[in-house]
Amino acid sequence: AFGDLLGVTRQVIVKDIALLRAEGVPIFSTNRGYLLIRPVQLPRREFKVRHDYGETKIELALIIEHGGRVLDIKIDHPQYGEISADLNVISPKSLKNFLESFERPQRLSRLTDGYHKHTVEADSEETLDTIEKALGEHGFLSEPKQ
Repeated sequence: AFGDLLGVTRQVIVKDIALLRAEGVPIFSTNRGYLLIRPVQLPRREFKVRHDYGETKIELALIIEHGGRVLDIKIDHPQYGEISADLNVISPKSLKNFLESFERPQRLSRLTDGYHKHTVEADSEETLDTIEKALGEHGFLSEPKQ
């Protein structure tokens, strides 16, 4: 059917599907044909926060406890502009691993007076709303320095 639509043989389709799979395209074969799996984009929100270096664990744990995943951190460096780093803190265990390797950011924190941004992913907008409320209640939410 697909080969007829494109005017090629079934073997050409099978070969092209194999090439696409080799490039990482999520294609699955079934007894009824091929399925292209579309990646699900979960809701994300960027939170502008500020806190002392010593409150990092509290801030990240708060996000995780409320169902969020901290994807990255961004700071606005006075000389170099926006600098970002992937965090991928998604569980208590990944938070522990992150904190154990967490040394240099203290210097960055001083440069920005504790101001930074996190991209947080969650299963729903409601979860992101809950995280935003919790961050606000703990005094972490901030507007960027003017």
